[in-house]
Amino acid sequence: MAEQNEQQTSTDRMHAEVSRIFAEIARMNAEQNKLNKESLKITCETFWYPVGIATGFYAAVGTVIVVAQKLFS
Repeated sequence: MAEQNEQQTSTDRMHAEVSRIFAEIARMNAEQNKLNKESLKITCETFWYPVGIATGFYAAVGTVIVVAQKLFS
């Protein structure tokens, strides 16, 4: 009887340890997903920021050209 109780206790400890490991894996997966989303956001920002700057530059140059044409013609 004592041996059976000892085996049950050992099994319960193993189940608790496995549950703890699964919880840790789930936490790590959530952290990985969060980091992946942040990385994607930064990647998009590094692409679109220069596009916005270039668009603004072209618009400013175009405006200067149009104003210059109207002033000098």
